Amino acid sequence: MSTALLPFDLRPDLLHLSAEALAQTANAGIVKRALRELDGGYRPELTMDEAATLTATFSDGVVTTWGQGQPLQKSRCNCGAASVCRHRIIAALAFKAQAESRITASGTEATVTDAPPSPGTVTDDALAALIAPNLLQLAQRQRDQGLSVDLRRRTAGEPCDTARLPSATVRFWAGAALEAARCDCVRAAACEHVALGTWAFRQADATAPDTPALQVRLGSPGAHTVLDRTPYLALTEALLRHGVTEGASPLVVALSGALAAARERGAVWLDQLVSDIEHWAAAYAQRSALYTAERGVSLLAELALRLSAGPLPGHAMAVLGMGQAQDTELDRLRLMCLGARTERDGEQRRTRLVMADQDTGTRMVLTRDWNVPDAQRDQEATLRAAERLAPGVRLEALAQGQLLAQQAHRLADGSLRLAKARSSQNNVLPQSGDWSMLGMPLRFTSVAQLTAHQRAHPNTLLQPRHAAGRFVVFSPNAVEGCVFDPNSQSVLAALADEDGGSVLIRRSHEPHTRHALDAVAGALQGHFGPLRHVAGVLSWEGGRPCIEPWALACDRLVVPDFEPACGALAQLPLGDDGSTDTHGDPIGQALAELRATFGELLHHGVARLPRSWVHDTGQLARRLNALSLHALGRRLQAFAEQVGACSANPSHASLAPEFSTLVSLLQLHDDARAVAEANVE
Repeated sequence: MSTALLPFDLRPDLLHLSAEALAQTANAGIVKRALRELDGGYRPELTMDEAATLTATFSDGVVTTWGQGQPLQKSRCNCGAASVCRHRIIAALAFKAQAESRITASGTEATVTDAPPSPGTVTDDALAALIAPNLLQLAQRQRDQGLSVDLRRRTAGEPCDTARLPSATVRFWAGAALEAARCDCVRAAACEHVALGTWAFRQADATAPDTPALQVRLGSPGAHTVLDRTPYLALTEALLRHGVTEGASPLVVALSGALAAARERGAVWLDQLVSDIEHWAAAYAQRSALYTAERGVSLLAELALRLSAGPLPGHAMAVLGMGQAQDTELDRLRLMCLGARTERDGEQRRTRLVMADQDTGTRMVLTRDWNVPDAQRDQEATLRAAERLAPGVRLEALAQGQLLAQQAHRLADGSLRLAKARSSQNNVLPQSGDWSMLGMPLRFTSVAQLTAHQRAHPNTLLQPRHAAGRFVVFSPNAVEGCVFDPNSQSVLAALADEDGGSVLIRRSHEPHTRHALDAVAGALQGHFGPLRHVAGVLSWEGGRPCIEPWALACDRLVVPDFEPACGALAQLPLGDDGSTDTHGDPIGQALAELRATFGELLHHGVARLPRSWVHDTGQLARRLNALSLHALGRRLQAFAEQVGACSANPSHASLAPEFSTLVSLLQLHDDARAVAEANVE
């Protein structure tokens, strides 16, 4: 069959393989070389047989054969390359170019870039023909256990239909032609994640076909998951009775039992959660500067909510992490750093870097623990500059650069573990800080988008756990009102979007990052060029989004924790954002007081509670009733009386069930308030 008569419609998988798609499948260097050679006249003769097998014959005798229904990795080439070669890339690009030329010559309005059919239109028979039986069975087990999948269609600004699973991201470059789908796991194509993404799009097509972005929950509508709550309630009871002030001994048995129960059931999120509770309790014993009693309240609220929602049909994997892979080996990655933050705890330092996969926009987190002896505190910058994450990967260089990585592993919570066998597996390159290619749910350009995302994910403690769960990139239209608040030792600014909405930027002083405020002030005032993007942790304050900046992208990338002094802070006027005034929000005040009250209980334990605790908690219960929070107020009053009885008689009935209900209600009220405030115009 001659080149001029190729039936292009038989190979939709090739029609939609753009240079961007091929770069994700191979690498950007090979694609750039292929484009140069194609433009230079190195073009193959293309033929196609009755089985729609494409053959590309080059003038130097190289022959590439690409069968229908096969991913790029399974095509054949006689050039001798060990992996995907430039001849395969040239063949795909030449096929697409010829199709575009023919359509243009025909005078029709159709184009190669017209959206392909949704992946949801693929049948189970087609899935079985592409994906190996063992991988398809694995996908079916994970689907039946229940998991959440974030879907974004082309109409949401993605280059193609995209499915983000907890352990992988799948790009459906040719829609229903699954052989062109690309996963960032080590299998790259035709894996279990492709099947899960296909089923998620099928469900979305049936329920919300016109919605550009949504979260789909896959799961079997069958029986509830059987989960024994006893070990987890025993842990809660031990904390209520003894608190953290008695040390680790009274908690050891309960912690061990809860960890063993989570691991026996393969509940990854419960396993991580119990481990976090253990580390929180140990932080007080170690007199850690990072310890707060309220952190324990949040952890036990998450435990209570997951234990309540996890056994529901189709929730086991999404809420409890049952069947969730602890470790996923990844293919080659192109990661750019979106910012870094260092915590100090005595001589210990922990630096976290948030990385984004340039091909999929997926967030990952790299963590490095290091030390600064008290005697060398004035040399902290020098010690940090010597730190390495892996052979050839310096912490400071990566914080402002990008990483090409091979054989890395992604853990269940999005943490990244780099290969450390040899330096050639990881290469650090500079970056310009151009993050415009990133899209939602990572990069936002308006307050309306942030609000919509908050509405779509109201209960953060029931989402799959992620090390960078609240990390976002915001691209402002202008910077307004940059000031220094001497009372809170903070730099404050408002970032305006095109619709008149604003995001509050706040960064507070910390002794171990002494020049961070100076760097933030310099970036906000334009000392490093126009401010294009801000990346950091998002929170909501009175209905207004607030970001603590980890990095600011100007003409260069500014990472405050790693910057030297620039003198910009002294130029800022003094001001106050007024965020400390909570008198106009009595419900928020009461809920914050209740969280502190529960924190006091978990800190001291029943045996060491101040005598006034029961009386003060009863008064708070009456205030909650007066604020129309009747269920919370009644239960709190009864619980306070129960704690009083337990103080007088330690053999009194268990406190854990009622406390779990109360702390769940508290968290749900806080979540509801955040959503309601975000909806206020």
